[in-house]
Amino acid sequence: MDTTEKRIVPEELDNLIQEYLTDGIISAKERQVLLNKAQSLGLNLDEVDLYIDAQQQKADQAIASAVNKRRGKTCPFCGSSIPELTDKCPNCGSNITPEASEELAEIIEHLESALVNFKSGEDIDKSKAEVERYARQARMYYGNNPKIQRLLEEVEVESEEALRAAKKRPWLNLLEEKKDWFLFIAFLAVVCIIAVVGTATDLFTPAEQSASKTTRLVEKAIEEGDLAQAQVLIDNYSKRWFQSSSDIQSACDALSEAEKKQEQEGLNKAIEAGNYDSALEGISRRVSYDVDDAQKYYDTLCKCLDAMKEKGVSKVKLKKFINRKIEVYREDAYPEEWSKANVKKRLYEYIN
Repeated sequence: MDTTEKRIVPEELDNLIQEYLTDGIISAKERQVLLNKAQSLGLNLDEVDLYIDAQQQKADQAIASAVNKRRGKTCPFCGSSIPELTDKCPNCGSNITPEASEELAEIIEHLESALVNFKSGEDIDKSKAEVERYARQARMYYGNNPKIQRLLEEVEVESEEALRAAKKRPWLNLLEEKKDWFLFIAFLAVVCIIAVVGTATDLFTPAEQSASKTTRLVEKAIEEGDLAQAQVLIDNYSKRWFQSSSDIQSACDALSEAEKKQEQEGLNKAIEAGNYDSALEGISRRVSYDVDDAQKYYDTLCKCLDAMKEKGVSKVKLKKFINRKIEVYREDAYPEEWSKANVKKRLYEYIN
């Protein structure tokens, strides 16, 4: 700690900060404890808050540096990163050999092949037994590997679907045996339906249910700003079994664009009025599982920061706002650019 830092934070408080940073991050509760302590010592709270941020950033950089140094192979047993030139996993203690990785790849290949056979309906009992056998091997030897855990979850779901499909297969076999007969019956049925529907459409379908008429009505509703009415028109058209929304695709596209424009205008108005929480609330629920919404939330957050900077909000308060709003991002987000730490770093750089 240099002399400037000593003047801002006494050794007693600095020791407490370093103690809280032993797990790599200072939580909101720990930060409040530190600020309360600083207030009791008569210190400038803004300066102490900035100092805490600086120490947190140093800790983040140290962790990132350590991860980069350790990044090498991946343990087939637990999925952890293994430093180069190391033959033993530091996480689970397993010996890492080419044979282990090859065996894992072979089990995955056999498991996927057995699942394909199972889903195709070829010898259901045999295929089901093979899926279960290779799943047991993967779980027994590599069950701690997160990728294997996700794969086994997917295999379990797909196996259940394949089993349900297999129970319906006797009817499919019967259809295959009598295919020519069923095709003839189906042909006659289609001819009759076309004749009936054609007549019924001509006699009973209102003019507004035609594709061109509906498209014009939807466009008019959009021009008048009545997006709810536009959606009703599309729904009414699509709910008839002989009509499809693809017939009025241009109207659907126009409504989608109008909704996006309306949403953006609402965001801009909320930001101009200083209602930043309101502007971000609608997007926040989708950030953790949708990359497009993660980007949209980030862009909206930057607009909020720009508006706050124009109003002269201090960097301390901007950072507090960032810390509060990035809670919607996950630590283990994929891709990594949308992890909480990476988003926080970019936003801190953005306000500087």
